[in-house]
Amino acid sequence: MTLPINNAYIGTQSSRKWQDSCDQYGIISRALHWVTAALVILQFSIVLAWRGTGKNTFTLFLDSIGPHGSLGLLILIVTLIRLGWTWLNRKQRPPQSQGIGGKLARLVHAAFYALLLFLPVFALLRQYGEGYEIRLYGMTVLPEAERNITWMIAPADLLHSPLSWLLGGLMIGHIAMALIHRFCFKDKILARMTG
Repeated sequence: MTLPINNAYIGTQSSRKWQDSCDQYGIISRALHWVTAALVILQFSIVLAWRGTGKNTFTLFLDSIGPHGSLGLLILIVTLIRLGWTWLNRKQRPPQSQGIGGKLARLVHAAFYALLLFLPVFALLRQYGEGYEIRLYGMTVLPEAERNITWMIAPADLLHSPLSWLLGGLMIGHIAMALIHRFCFKDKILARMTG
């Protein structure tokens, strides 16, 4: 005996994999999360390698994979896409935890988004204000400007480095809390983002 197949149901189930649900994040949200994580980790790895060893064959190779400015611009683009996708899925995302832990998690996530937006914007403003063109892997996105536009340079000079280290600290805390949820609390918080 064969059962009839409801194609409308299969299509609905397939599209639900891509979108967020109350149980877990969809494929697009998960992909954007992990792409962001990979870009930020690569960015920090390159910076730490340069600071630790200076200019050498290895750091030049890393820089060819991920030039600092291009990675920053990619992080900004992915973050803007994430914000748009989050907005579209805002009514069907997994619920946030209640209580002080939930409030703290929401605050940390808001800080992540703010840093992932402002850090690249500050850096790109500084680069443009210093008279350099904005490039994405060899393609000119914005041609050179006049040199020394102080109001563009000042925010990055003041904030880019300390906010970058704040982002690194939040990232370490985020990873630690995900592992604590998985191995100590044994809940499904991490599974919602890993699938």
